[in-house]
Amino acid sequence: MGYTHGKKWSHSEIKDEIYKVMKCLNINRMPTSVECNRVTGNSRLSSVINRRGGFNWMSNNMGLEQSKCETRLGRGTEIKIKEMLESKGYKVKQMCVKHPYDLLVDENVKIDVKASHKYKSQTGWSSYSFNLEKSNPTCDIYVVVCIDEEGSFEKILVIPSKMLRQTQLCITGGNSKYDIYKNRWDYIEQYSNFYENII
Repeated sequence: MGYTHGKKWSHSEIKDEIYKVMKCLNINRMPTSVECNRVTGNSRLSSVINRRGGFNWMSNNMGLEQSKCETRLGRGTEIKIKEMLESKGYKVKQMCVKHPYDLLVDENVKIDVKASHKYKSQTGWSSYSFNLEKSNPTCDIYVVVCIDEEGSFEKILVIPSKMLRQTQLCITGGNSKYDIYKNRWDYIEQYSNFYENII
């Protein structure tokens, strides 16, 4: 497919390469990172997709469905976070897939759950890429879940949405400036108390 080191990819070139992978695999959905790597023989296409917003963002942009395993990742992570919050005493409702946020806590606090598997580069660094989709969030809080190679939650970041006025979030595999939000479940309590005190 004509990849070269240091190639600067345009958006249309990324889409063209994705369509080539789809044609090679004879599929009509968004290919996974593993499929892209297998067809192209390297990780350059999947790397640039992750840097530009991730596979979820790209599939939405191209109007393509994702594989069932990617959809299961999102919904499965939501369920686990829901269970974690319920174990802390919160009342939690999981919203439908098309809803602008994922969980409603104590009938007031709107939470969007974002999950990403660890991406490892050929040079050894690792990162997590999240597509936030909108710079003006419809949720109160993002719960950002970094999933390691074994499928375990490496870290959970609880970030007020006002701190993320961007469409993409990249978190390094090591220390990150966002680590100050690790397990900050107290933010949910603060938001819940705020709503409860509104007369």
